[in-house]
Amino acid sequence: MRTHTSLLLAFLLGVSMLAHRAQAQTDPKSNPATSPPAVDPDSTSWLFPVAKLDEILPYWLHIGGEYRDRVEGPTGIGFRGTSDVYLLDRFRLKVAIQPKDWLKFYGEVQDSRIFFNHRIANANPFEDSWTLWQSYVQVGSSTSGWVDALAGRQVLLFGDERVIGPSNWLNVGRTFDVARVDIHHPGYEVAVFASSVVPGSNTFLHRALPGNNFYGIYSSFKNIVPRATFEPYVLWRLAPGNFGLPETVGRGHLNEVTIGLHWKGTLPRSSTTTPSLMDRRVSLGMFSIGAWAGYAGVGKTFPNVVAAPRIYLEGNYASGTKNPAGRDFNTFDSLYPSNHDKLGFADEVGRKNLVQFRVGVEEYATKKWLFKQAFEGFWLATSNDNFLCQQRSDFGSRSPRRQPPHRQRTRSGRRIPVE
Repeated sequence: MRTHTSLLLAFLLGVSMLAHRAQAQTDPKSNPATSPPAVDPDSTSWLFPVAKLDEILPYWLHIGGEYRDRVEGPTGIGFRGTSDVYLLDRFRLKVAIQPKDWLKFYGEVQDSRIFFNHRIANANPFEDSWTLWQSYVQVGSSTSGWVDALAGRQVLLFGDERVIGPSNWLNVGRTFDVARVDIHHPGYEVAVFASSVVPGSNTFLHRALPGNNFYGIYSSFKNIVPRATFEPYVLWRLAPGNFGLPETVGRGHLNEVTIGLHWKGTLPRSSTTTPSLMDRRVSLGMFSIGAWAGYAGVGKTFPNVVAAPRIYLEGNYASGTKNPAGRDFNTFDSLYPSNHDKLGFADEVGRKNLVQFRVGVEEYATKKWLFKQAFEGFWLATSNDNFLCQQRSDFGSRSPRRQPPHRQRTRSGRRIPVE
């Protein structure tokens, strides 16, 4: 219940207050003959009890946390005239033990809840109570040296999170059971990993689905193109026919290879550009896969104008299956992205069978307040395939979608791959 989270926050606040008092009493640099320093009345340090506690811990032990509340009010739920208003509550507590520069133990628990809801289910991606969010051992340093290795449960972020990300805007989010090796040197980085996405299912350890494996080599080069980051990658996904994976139900084993390139750079006169391209091949049961997606964006900032406005233009394409009666599966698999504001703030559109166009402007009203206005346009890449709602599945790559009756095609009593 929410009471458990509140009690834990109150406990941490009390501990931090005692810790702060003990620190003041035992500080070897303090002088009892002098008056204590004045307390800043505008200080907000009392709002961050875990941070205050971390200040007095040994150098090899660090503790931190995060608490987030958000109110949502969706309408048109399930493409019907229904609505709901609810509160999303999320708490994370993390501990890092690093006795040596080259050795680190990390653990993080998460408690996600939904309250006051009437039509939204108390389940993933809204609720997942007290789960092991991250837990890994790292040998080597990610900031120094040439190589480090990691094994355990971790968040993965690649390709501006358009390729792989934690989908942090969701109340539960996404992590992976992973083994990875990172090679890093000034000018380039290469990550090699083997992983399996962690489902959200209200159990503390969240056992990954056997056979649902995800492998990758993701590299980043900074000196190939001036003032730009050049990121080629190869991803390989294997998945069994399983009711927990809608993309494989009734179709067989998935064997999917994705080759892609992500490039982000700065052009002259405060302009930026971000092109990205992905191609996918191999098979889904008896069907052959041939799908691709591309993204391009360009923007220009006017630093000498009031509020330093930035005008931007973006386009996104993801292929769909043109012939539902054939054996070629052309619907793009978006894998595991963080889609929030990649395809609109509403988070109701997924990256498959999609043509998207966006134009907008953003400006800084103050140093901390950024305002953004945008126009979004969405079209189907092919009318023979279906519209995909934003990711809402445990595994992140597929989600519930609207399927109009006239697009429900069957052959020999079995539904064919129309997503």
